[in-house]
Amino acid sequence: MAQTVESMAIAAVRRAVVDAIDASTAELIQLSKFIHDHPEVALEEVRSSAACAEFLERRGWSMTRGVAGLPTAFRAEVGTGRPGVAYLSEYDALPGLGHGCGHNLIAIAAIGAGIGLQAAVDHIPGTVLVFGTPAEEAVGGKIIMAEAGVFDGIDAAMGAHPGTIEASCPTVEGSGQALACQAVRIEFRGQAAHAAADPYNGINALNALIETFNGINALRQHVRTDARIHGIITEGGDASNVVPDFAAGNFLIRAQTLAYMNELVAKVRRIAEGAALITGAELNYVLAERPTYDMITNHTLARRIKRNLDDVGLPLPEARPEDGSGSTDWGNVSYVVPSVETGYPILDRVCTWHSRDVVEAADSEMGYANTISVAKSMALTGLEVLTEPELLSQVKGEFERAKAARAA
Repeated sequence: MAQTVESMAIAAVRRAVVDAIDASTAELIQLSKFIHDHPEVALEEVRSSAACAEFLERRGWSMTRGVAGLPTAFRAEVGTGRPGVAYLSEYDALPGLGHGCGHNLIAIAAIGAGIGLQAAVDHIPGTVLVFGTPAEEAVGGKIIMAEAGVFDGIDAAMGAHPGTIEASCPTVEGSGQALACQAVRIEFRGQAAHAAADPYNGINALNALIETFNGINALRQHVRTDARIHGIITEGGDASNVVPDFAAGNFLIRAQTLAYMNELVAKVRRIAEGAALITGAELNYVLAERPTYDMITNHTLARRIKRNLDDVGLPLPEARPEDGSGSTDWGNVSYVVPSVETGYPILDRVCTWHSRDVVEAADSEMGYANTISVAKSMALTGLEVLTEPELLSQVKGEFERAKAARAA
């Protein structure tokens, strides 16, 4: 059957998308190397953010810096009208290690995808956005940006995270999960006293904190298997012969959904309140940071990314359902807009992440080649979102069903 004029036109636009990324590959790698060689930690990514923003500005993108009150965040945009497709770029490094999570590659995967799709919106309606999202490793820039409404009104958001040879695109139900997480600080104030001469005049703040740990340990039998509660004592007294009048600990409370995490935050608070009653200490229970939401991966969108990865020559292992094991600020974005963060390999083996091995892989031939392939896949998927109304309807339908299932 002969191709229709419309299908021939789309084929030409797809070629233009890929060609645009190919034409920019050398400069994208140069940008990534600059970020890799000048690692900057959370909220200090001044040079990295500026380099990314200037890269896009030189190519005709409108630019807004300092979005959501974050000096190293930006919003870049080309095209007009709906749908709107966004790519999220990261560039922060790990303290003392550098780019041991490959954020220099995450940066150019998003920027490369944006440049590819830019070639399409020269011919078809739609808006392409690239967001510079700082501080993924600490604070969670996307959390602050989502709270400020930065991602409102976008139809699809995509990004990519490098990994080992086992990395996959989360195409099946139960894959691509991440845990909701709330940081909590628990402080107790008591009354100092001589621990031998008159301990009965003291109120032991450390005992209250220890009873809190004991209560959490007792709670573990009665929480779901996806829950994680872990903490440390940061202050527990200064001398063994003085009843501690102040004790404090930092805790992280995680669960598969935001709703269940909030239940656990309330239960831990009641445990701490009980410890205060037992000991007579005064409790200060502080939600130390904004909560990180669980990840609502859009599998409809992910399946298109996977198909395009196959087409550009980067086949990945089949995804499988698995519990979330960590937390990411992508989760907060995923409650606002249909979202996918695909994995892909930058090593031909398995290794420990946040390590020197990853630092080296993030500046390797394999790392750059596969990142460019992922950029092409995300750009082609963005083109499909812009040109296939039925796909966009399916993406949005899954998004609404997933939020309803989480009571969001």
